[in-house]
Amino acid sequence: MFCTTCGKEIQNGSAFCPECGAAQQRVNMPVSNLGGYVNSSNQSAIQKVPYNTMCIVGLVVSCISLILNFWGLVGIAGTILSVIGLTNCTHRNENGKALAVIGIIIGVLSIFYGLIAVLSLSM
Repeated sequence: MFCTTCGKEIQNGSAFCPECGAAQQRVNMPVSNLGGYVNSSNQSAIQKVPYNTMCIVGLVVSCISLILNFWGLVGIAGTILSVIGLTNCTHRNENGKALAVIGIIIGVLSIFYGLIAVLSLSM
């Protein structure tokens, strides 16, 4: 059985999800004759977990910082947005952690690129 809120696998007949704490609907599912497995055709549809918007925005801003760097300021903004998105993904159990990590990496590289540009201009 899967949680109707977060999609994690839970024990059959559980009233609450141990991951997110959401109340579960009790559905009586017939057991097939094949080793006691639950007939999956009667199981309720699993809701897809959405992507965190902040992760997507952080990745986009970090990618833009590769073109429009402005001494690393756009990279800083992309990194901050990606870190916020990553923490939101962890707390809300949403998708997008990989997007946030990629945004952080690109943002940090853009910051270094901006610092190198500033230091080379000052010499």
